[in-house]
Amino acid sequence: RGGRAGDAGPSTLERPVDRLERRLRVLLAVVALMAVPLLAGGVGQAVYGHFTLVRHTGLARLHPVTATLLTPARSSDDRAGAQSGFHALVRWSDRNDGHTGVVPVRAWLQRGAHATVWLDARGDVAAPPPDRDFPATAGVAMGCATVFAGVTVAFGVRWALDRSFDRRRLAQWARAWERVEPDWVTRYGL
Repeated sequence: RGGRAGDAGPSTLERPVDRLERRLRVLLAVVALMAVPLLAGGVGQAVYGHFTLVRHTGLARLHPVTATLLTPARSSDDRAGAQSGFHALVRWSDRNDGHTGVVPVRAWLQRGAHATVWLDARGDVAAPPPDRDFPATAGVAMGCATVFAGVTVAFGVRWALDRSFDRRRLAQWARAWERVEPDWVTRYGL
């Protein structure tokens, strides 16, 4: 049995540790090929669901008003402690009266352009809800990150298994040489 091309049986030279290593590698590959995509899909769906809920909650508690820019949009890097992005002085009207304030706006808008300002229930300027594409983008990004992490873990486990089996084989070879060396030296006069 074994050893010949096309023979499905184990080789007579294959040790039990070699068979165990081969089986563990196959098991690791099967688990990685099945579990990583399922896990990535689950993570992506969970992140998508979370940010969709955040978006819908934001849309439910905020209301948009159209504002007119009184100054051109400027980078927020100009202001100490400002959030990144662009801002401008704008004027808007709501149920009560007209208001002005510095709010976040899209980049490069000029004076007189219109922008959407999001207000909370008290009429205070609030951060806009996430863009409608954000949940899908976040879900795909986290799914890809999960695939990368899963592949990294699978390779790490394989590397650790390889090192462990190599150490075991080297120890077995050292013990075998200790048994054979005295006969080898006396037989061949070394």
